[in-house]
Amino acid sequence: MFYSEITKIIEAGLDRDKDKVKNYSILLAKKLMENGDEKASKRIETVLSRKNYGSAITDALIAPPVDQESRLGIVDIDYSPIAPDIILSDHVKKRLDDFENTVKIKDKLDELGMPFNMSLLLYGPPGCGKTSIANYIANKFELPLVTARLDTLISSLLGNTAKNLRRIFEFAEKQPCVLFLDEFDAIAKARDDRHELGELKRVVNSLLQNMDAYCSNGILIAATNHQELLDDAIWRRFQTVIDIPKPSCNEIDEMIRATASPLDLNGIRKKYYYTIVDQLEGFSYSEIQNLIQNVVKHKIIEDNMIATECDFLHEIISFKYHGNLTDSLLIKYLLECGIPQKTIADNLQISVRQVRNEISD
Repeated sequence: MFYSEITKIIEAGLDRDKDKVKNYSILLAKKLMENGDEKASKRIETVLSRKNYGSAITDALIAPPVDQESRLGIVDIDYSPIAPDIILSDHVKKRLDDFENTVKIKDKLDELGMPFNMSLLLYGPPGCGKTSIANYIANKFELPLVTARLDTLISSLLGNTAKNLRRIFEFAEKQPCVLFLDEFDAIAKARDDRHELGELKRVVNSLLQNMDAYCSNGILIAATNHQELLDDAIWRRFQTVIDIPKPSCNEIDEMIRATASPLDLNGIRKKYYYTIVDQLEGFSYSEIQNLIQNVVKHKIIEDNMIATECDFLHEIISFKYHGNLTDSLLIKYLLECGIPQKTIADNLQISVRQVRNEISD
């Protein structure tokens, strides 16, 4: 038990790295306390206190790395990441649970000679929860989330990008954390890309080396919207790979009921409720959430919390046209969705004849 933390403490002691000794000692004390060994935990805290090390992980995460050219920070640190309420498919949930549970038994796997690489690659369309998952995992393990800032990580000075990458991994190695590399394709592109300079090959090689050294003891999460750009060797480095797709009809239904919970949905007739779900298919999680929140907002402004099918369909078509929506386009869309002419007229406060005129145009 706890071989990972003990090994890190020994390595740090041999390297005379006080910060690393301190941080992993704090984590070991915390795990011992959670495991019921309060006496051993208190003993470690007492030793740390005598050395004026304190006992807070957040105090340990200091002096984050910077780009040597611009002097800008190359990581963002969230010391207390919040687990968002994310709605995912059962398949994705099971894969995440498996990753989480495997990390928890890593010491046992090491004892059995089955080393587990604590790396997770998330890929799929934007807005489908990859960043939320990184926050969720960091929260579950009660660890800070260290996110690489690719805007400053990728330096204009030739050779600095690989150095920045190394600085990030060195920083993450010195304290317990979850390291998150978002927009991963920017630094992990295929090395045979003819449009890239030799610098890319050095960056990818550096990335592979750093991953090999870090992921045996540190948790790494990478996310990309462009998995087709990743180098083949990158895929092989990840122990767990999960495709995060756009939501299915079941998940859309769940999102509507959860996000629109302040509203009374009884005003939506059943057959049109399924029309709303169908019309939202193909949207990302974040887009659907924004759409539903807009419906709730508008109903609050109207001081009428009874939602109708027209409320949702109006927001959907408005989103598709980026707000540049005419009455004519709206009427035609509602008619295509099967909404009765009288319902449309009442909702838009116009005459039925005006609605019929759109059919003849």
